[in-house]
Amino acid sequence: MLQHLRDNSRGVISFILIGFLVIIFALTGVEALFNWDTSANQTAKVNGEVVTEMDVARAISMQKQQMLNTYGDQIPAEFLSDEYLRKPVIENLVQRMVLSQAAESAGLTMGASYLSEQIANAPQFKNESGLFDNVRYQQVLRNMGYTHSTYSKILADELMINQLQAGIGATAFITSEQLDDIFALSFQTRDLSYLLLSASKERESLTVDQTEIQTYYEANQQAFTSEDQVAVDYINLSVADLMKSVVITDEQLRKQYEQNLSNFVAATERQAAHILVEGENPEKLKAINEKLAAGEDFAAIAKELSDDLGSKDQGGDLGFTKGDAFPEEFETALAKLKVGEISPAVKTDAGIHIIKLLAEKGSEPPSYEEQKASIEEQLKRAEAENIFVAQLERLRDLSYNAENLNEVSQELGLKVENSGLFERNKGKGLFANTDIIEAAFSSEVLQEGNSSDVIELDTSNVIVLKKTDYKPSQVKPLSEVEAQIVNLLKEQKAKVALDKQAIELIALLKSGESLLDVSKKAGVELRQVKAAARSTAEDNAEIVSHAFSMPKPVNNSPSFDTLTTSTGDVAVVVLETVVAGTQEKVTPEQKTAIVSQLAAIYGKNDFSSYQKFLKDSADISQK
Repeated sequence: MLQHLRDNSRGVISFILIGFLVIIFALTGVEALFNWDTSANQTAKVNGEVVTEMDVARAISMQKQQMLNTYGDQIPAEFLSDEYLRKPVIENLVQRMVLSQAAESAGLTMGASYLSEQIANAPQFKNESGLFDNVRYQQVLRNMGYTHSTYSKILADELMINQLQAGIGATAFITSEQLDDIFALSFQTRDLSYLLLSASKERESLTVDQTEIQTYYEANQQAFTSEDQVAVDYINLSVADLMKSVVITDEQLRKQYEQNLSNFVAATERQAAHILVEGENPEKLKAINEKLAAGEDFAAIAKELSDDLGSKDQGGDLGFTKGDAFPEEFETALAKLKVGEISPAVKTDAGIHIIKLLAEKGSEPPSYEEQKASIEEQLKRAEAENIFVAQLERLRDLSYNAENLNEVSQELGLKVENSGLFERNKGKGLFANTDIIEAAFSSEVLQEGNSSDVIELDTSNVIVLKKTDYKPSQVKPLSEVEAQIVNLLKEQKAKVALDKQAIELIALLKSGESLLDVSKKAGVELRQVKAAARSTAEDNAEIVSHAFSMPKPVNNSPSFDTLTTSTGDVAVVVLETVVAGTQEKVTPEQKTAIVSQLAAIYGKNDFSSYQKFLKDSADISQK
């Protein structure tokens, strides 16, 4: 690029441009190139502090990654669009900036050593051995678009906000009166009785005549209308399938291995550990050297004396480097060591390092046996991809005007299969793919009878299809749905009959008849539940749960209600007594847990209110 500028710096326009830059430097200094007006890159401003487009872009990227990690390919594409995510991301950035400013105003700070500890202990920065890996750390930061400095600032803000939230949450408390009310409701018990009218028994006694069936059928045609269905022949061309038929000889494998050997370039990776001494501290450096000279374990010394909080707990282990992870002086010294050797003191901007080479890899080529399987896979894929490209073009040409796909399959040596009839929204496997469904039900395939275009499922997997059968949407014949209609009508009749019976039974109870007498008249068992709790898990839990929604008995008169259960039965529920819970009925462990939960809830609510107050009070502007 610099050579290109040099080659083209002789024209008139170049002289004008360079002259313009010289004037800028003369008037404002070189900083003018970097300290431009940030308002052009401004998305929002919070109390004078700017949220930039770069901040928004990073946050959107991270949000996308989190959503993909959580939901995978199941998430709709529109949910991952910048337009969809932009507004909530900006709102979140503004809210976090408000909280960060509040934390700083409250005097909260984050020490450098604690910040280093958090980075070192973060699982995403550790290697397979569970140790902090500086190379991985730098790589993750690069992928997120951060430098160590910007990431540290964001992490410090995050920790301070957490500190602020914990501080506000810790101020929440519960009064004794509140606890009494909560225990009274939470540990309340109820005495109830109920009669259960059986839906299945009622249905068995009912009959449905043909006229009712016909009337219902004619009045509900839409409910008995099937979707249109299509069946297609299809040819699926994929690299994975082609690979199965590719045969690679041992001669080919060895030839490729020899070629790999001739192209092999050693990419040595070295695993380093170090003991860091910050600043001028000759006494400490002397103590370290004496311990090493005495044969003490390097990792133990690092844990005891190293000033690098990010690696000392791992015995100074910094992970692997390809020669570019550490300062030049560090890398130069490391490259001179043999595995197990320890360097003399090496000075960098960070301090004095004593370095140990723990392991080395990538300097020797792999053996034939180590490479054989991957070479075979590589050659098979390469051959299959060549076949795929050639057959893809022929598939397009042959299927375009084909009378049927059998001719195409014979010509290409591929298998033709049939989907069988499937509905637009009920396809399975390949035929749940939206692109395939759209093609199968398109006018091109469905009405004109042509082959579909070649549909790309992915870069190495395509499909072409052609209609073989079609069944239009139609009302199912009565004979096919008659049993379904009979069941529906019986359920409706049973519901009406049981509701009527339940109302009549409640009327008898309200008139003064006893529950026992009413149950005998109804021919059903009287069931009673004493001191039922909200958390009951018995067979009658559905009815007990409903009883807790019924009004409290007044003047010793029970409350009455009906409930249609999930099985269609109808219960006549009589609520007789409500007994409030008390703190005496609760164990000390339960009480402690409840108080802790309530404090957490109140603390969360207090923090939400505080967040709203801060945002409402802030000077916020958005573009």
